[in-house]
Amino acid sequence: MSKRQLVSATETSEQQLWRYKPVRFAKRHLGVEPWKKQREILSAIAKHNRVAVRSCNGSGKTFTAALATIWWLMSFDEAIVITTAPTERQVKNLLWREIRNLHLKNRELIRGKITSTRLELSSKRYAFGFSTNTTERFQGFHNQNLLVIVDEASGVKEPIFDAIRSCMTTANAKLLMIGNPQNLSGTFYNAFHKNRAQWETIHISAFDTPAFTREIAPHQPPPPGILTKEWVDEIESFAGEENSRYQIHVLGEFPSQADDTLIPLKWIEKAANKQLAPSDEHETIMGLDIARFGDSKTIAIIRRGPQVIELREFPSAELMETTGRAQELANRHNVKTIFVDQVGIGAGVADRLKELKTASVVGVNAGLKASDTERFANLRAEMFHGIRQRFVDSDIAIPNDPELISQLASLTYTFTSRGQLKMQSKEQIRNSGLPSPDKADALTLAFTAPEPPPAFRAWVMTDQGIIDSHTITPE
Repeated sequence: MSKRQLVSATETSEQQLWRYKPVRFAKRHLGVEPWKKQREILSAIAKHNRVAVRSCNGSGKTFTAALATIWWLMSFDEAIVITTAPTERQVKNLLWREIRNLHLKNRELIRGKITSTRLELSSKRYAFGFSTNTTERFQGFHNQNLLVIVDEASGVKEPIFDAIRSCMTTANAKLLMIGNPQNLSGTFYNAFHKNRAQWETIHISAFDTPAFTREIAPHQPPPPGILTKEWVDEIESFAGEENSRYQIHVLGEFPSQADDTLIPLKWIEKAANKQLAPSDEHETIMGLDIARFGDSKTIAIIRRGPQVIELREFPSAELMETTGRAQELANRHNVKTIFVDQVGIGAGVADRLKELKTASVVGVNAGLKASDTERFANLRAEMFHGIRQRFVDSDIAIPNDPELISQLASLTYTFTSRGQLKMQSKEQIRNSGLPSPDKADALTLAFTAPEPPPAFRAWVMTDQGIIDSHTITPE
């Protein structure tokens, strides 16, 4: 969307500046000094159409939403802000209390008329709030400049989000979700998991707030609504760090993951924000997941030791073109071993790469038997259990790629009647409406350890009988 699309004939140059500089607007015109995470949220709304914030208690997120409401209305000649929350009390006493306070302190700038849940600057520029008890309340709201704010979003039911989505038909329609991460399902949860690629996501822990950072000088009063160290200590002593109350309200984390989640999101995010330097002994390895459908993509992931050094995706193509792309990438990185998903067209790619002798090529059929058949239903389950252990041991560093993170966080498993671990198949994932986890599969292929050849005992014989024995592992 270009700036020209958003400018009307009557808008001032100051307004046009405000809409791209919400932090500056808050500082210069509302007399507010947002702290780091509040600035991050405001800037994210200006740049992205979908923003989700999972947060601890007392992070000032609701105050930030109030700032966003005023900023949005002041930045356009025509604009609507819809705010909602699960209960009427939350609407009136939380977000709208902050909006009313901001209006009271800046009445000459904002003007307009305000009530307990409505601020009207003109017939075409207004904000209002209501609880999410019926979907009908969202009908009929369409505007070129629409901002929808969902407070305590984890508690909002799915039909409400469906109704909200029906309002967001214009290019400059934006949605901000904020709240404690309490529920392990729904739109808010999915924004940080399987739909992560569609959202700009922000996480606020208690330890990110000015109570624990040095962003605010000790003699200065804390920003509005910010928690204290004493409160955090009280929750920790009462509940303990492993308690879901501590995870949600202090760490801003979803509670211990659902029983069928393979890799918790916090492990994945930790791996996506670090570097692990490989040693000279580490060879370069590629995992290659081959596209099988017209709109899918071939994914190549290259790693040295625990560090992923490149993630590359190619459009679906015929066998020789896919082979050529993989060969070029392998040559550039001096790849020593390529693990290829050899199901379907992948078998042809694996065979051709072997002929070219680009590297040692290992075809992998994840549907075959696991090496440990007592624990795993098939090789796919065994491979994913192996990659999970990498995250457990903090022995993996991955790109901060939203699709990869989403796919990894969405992996689920069950157990067979024999007690074997069984992963949800690609077909089941696609049938449930989710994209195929191609990047997660390529990552798992890249971290597949080649099965070592079996060691055996060598016996040295003489006329006097056996005089020596030692273990030999074939090359």
